[in-house]
Amino acid sequence: MVEFALAIPIFLMMTMGIIEGGRLLFIYAGVASASREAARYGVAVGDNDSGVMRFRDCAGMRAAAERIGFFAGINEADIKITYSLTDIHGVETTVTCNYPTNSIDRTIFPSKGDRITVEVKARYDPVVPLVNFSGFWITSKDTRTILKDVYIE
Repeated sequence: MVEFALAIPIFLMMTMGIIEGGRLLFIYAGVASASREAARYGVAVGDNDSGVMRFRDCAGMRAAAERIGFFAGINEADIKITYSLTDIHGVETTVTCNYPTNSIDRTIFPSKGDRITVEVKARYDPVVPLVNFSGFWITSKDTRTILKDVYIE
């Protein structure tokens, strides 16, 4: 009985540590996969089902990130989409895909080599209250180059 009383707190701390570590890795993997999938959707060649070019489909990119990051607790407000555009004079401009309207300036027309950056974040809060340990944000950023007018002969 004495041995059990001495061993059970250590065993429980190790068990809860393993569970919390697993939750942390699960949320991290969800955030990383969500940002990668949204960026892949945005740089894909072609149009979506509504006829909008994929790089202009902010709602579609957000939906792709939410679909993949559902279990990590990712929602639309946790997704930031920006475009890095270079004009004919070589000046780079950064444009944000606005939330909640999911719109960008329709005069923007990216050219080959411009980039889409998708940043996704999720909050990790431990289930087991530990002394002086509060939750924190896990963030992942994925940048892809826009492909347009790809023809296969």
